[in-house]
Amino acid sequence: MARRNGWNRGRRGTLAEPATDSGSTGNTARTSSGVQRIKTRMDGRADRSYRDPGSFSALLSREIRRQGWEENVGVRRLMQDWEHLVGPTIAAHTRPVKFDEKNKFLHVQSDSTPWATQLRLIQATILSKIAQELGPDVVVELKIHNPDYGPRQTGRLRVQGRGKRDDYG
Repeated sequence: MARRNGWNRGRRGTLAEPATDSGSTGNTARTSSGVQRIKTRMDGRADRSYRDPGSFSALLSREIRRQGWEENVGVRRLMQDWEHLVGPTIAAHTRPVKFDEKNKFLHVQSDSTPWATQLRLIQATILSKIAQELGPDVVVELKIHNPDYGPRQTGRLRVQGRGKRDDYG
């Protein structure tokens, strides 16, 4: 059988199968002289149709790095995985509100004033956990806000009372 372009010719000049040694894999084949050859198509170009495709996550990660979207993806992950990053107890009483891209501040709002105070005390721990999970320069500082009860009721016919009490949580 004659060999042409890495293929064996079968009877009547039809293509039978690729000319490879038994045990060789991938897009290269060893000839009898030990030289490694790349399989080619009939027109001489390298045949890459049999190549195993890469994983989708590897492709997506490469594209995110190439486009420079690492920080945006990290912030989105931070907003969605808040419970995973801070734990279920803290996540039940706090929530990330917004991210300031210019200063890299994460604004977090709490359910009550005591939780806001507690969050301020463990701010360094939360920032180190975020840096460990998402990267060192995604979030620089946490801005912790007390609960928001909406606009204050003021006006001429409004009786001044003691106001909203948030002492016991």
